[in-house]
Amino acid sequence: MDAKSLWDKLDEELKNDFTQVSYRTWFSNVKPIKFENNKLTIQLPSPLHVDYWQKNITSKVIEYSFQITGKDITPVLVTEDQVNDAKQEQEQKQPFPVADDENNQLNPKYTFDKFVVGKPNMFAQAAALSVAEDPGTTYNPLLIYGGVGLGKTHLMQAIGNYMLEQDPSKNVVFITSEKFTNEFVSAVKKDSNGGNEMEKFKEKYRNVDLLLVDDIQFFSSKDKTQEEFFHTFNDLHKDGKQIVMTSDRLPNEIAKLQDRLISRFNWGLAVSIDEPDVATRTKILQSKAKYAKISITDEALEYLAEKVDSNVRELESALSRVKAYSKFQGTKAVINTQLVEDAMNGLDYSTKIDRNVDINEILEKVASYYNVQVKDIKGKKRFKEIVGPRQVAMYLSRELTNASLPKIGKAFGGKDHTTVIHAYDKIKKALKNNDPQIKDEVGDLKTELLR
Repeated sequence: MDAKSLWDKLDEELKNDFTQVSYRTWFSNVKPIKFENNKLTIQLPSPLHVDYWQKNITSKVIEYSFQITGKDITPVLVTEDQVNDAKQEQEQKQPFPVADDENNQLNPKYTFDKFVVGKPNMFAQAAALSVAEDPGTTYNPLLIYGGVGLGKTHLMQAIGNYMLEQDPSKNVVFITSEKFTNEFVSAVKKDSNGGNEMEKFKEKYRNVDLLLVDDIQFFSSKDKTQEEFFHTFNDLHKDGKQIVMTSDRLPNEIAKLQDRLISRFNWGLAVSIDEPDVATRTKILQSKAKYAKISITDEALEYLAEKVDSNVRELESALSRVKAYSKFQGTKAVINTQLVEDAMNGLDYSTKIDRNVDINEILEKVASYYNVQVKDIKGKKRFKEIVGPRQVAMYLSRELTNASLPKIGKAFGGKDHTTVIHAYDKIKKALKNNDPQIKDEVGDLKTELLR
């Protein structure tokens, strides 16, 4: 059964579940693209359609697909713009070769030319370019660290793309730490059954000119993988081959990362990427709008940059939403500030903290709120009445200050940074699961601290 045949049958079933108006809104201009490996790719007109489908329609598609085919079919939703971009990329000749493994490919869009430089990322960009121009000698290894969606992977892959552009014969490998781990575990298992996979694994990662490893924080607690990466690192470094890594924090702040790895990582240079300021966010939006061929005024982009103060991914998402809203409204004129304001109405992308908060203030507020003593929060007591407030205080210290994990641990009576990570992750998970008590307590304290 091809994509169109399956979609025609699904369409007949789905019509009965929606009103005429709703069906016309969410199903017009829907196109089945392909049906392969039990995945049905469906093209939708805009990101708003994708949002609605994910919440209200995909489960029905899965249910009806099973009734029709007797198989578990996964719907893959793409926008018209994404399909067009993919076609353009296929039509354009690759500017330089990439690794054969499709999962290890560099993104050709991640270049230095397309990386928007501002004050928060200027040092990181300069260090990355320096490594690209003189690999294996300047800063080896180079570690780029910072929060989600700030451009770490873009900058890291820009180094690889630059190197291949200068010399296509270079062997550049990009890998996530999670995939490195999975490949290592798989190789060990196959070797135990008489295979020769470990030799192939070592050949792959120890005979490269440039090794790019994304999100090394996921090596945490994986002792065998850390041991293998330690030897890989040593071999490459000894041969003058460049190693570039990204992480969401400094190596000494990663829980259960072996001291010898931390020592190796400190041989080179660690540079941070911070959240972009308004000027940088505006430049990023200008670049994205130009690339996506969105006609929008500078004033509107500045307004959007003020509204969305978190990271690059949120900026891209917001710009896509504005574009989709404009399309829905049938606007043919240049997008102005009023239209952006209407499109963003009711959404809160802001993560900005309006005033500085120090850890001592957090400790005092938390102690008062839970009716306990600051000295007990900073102490070693493990009573439930103390541990809970201590974890909340550590979470707030991580959220509301720029203090490093070791500094937070020191402020809590010399606690190890892994204790801070555990506390932070526990409260974050409770908030994600909508624990009503934790949600109220953390909300109350944030309001009091930011007043």
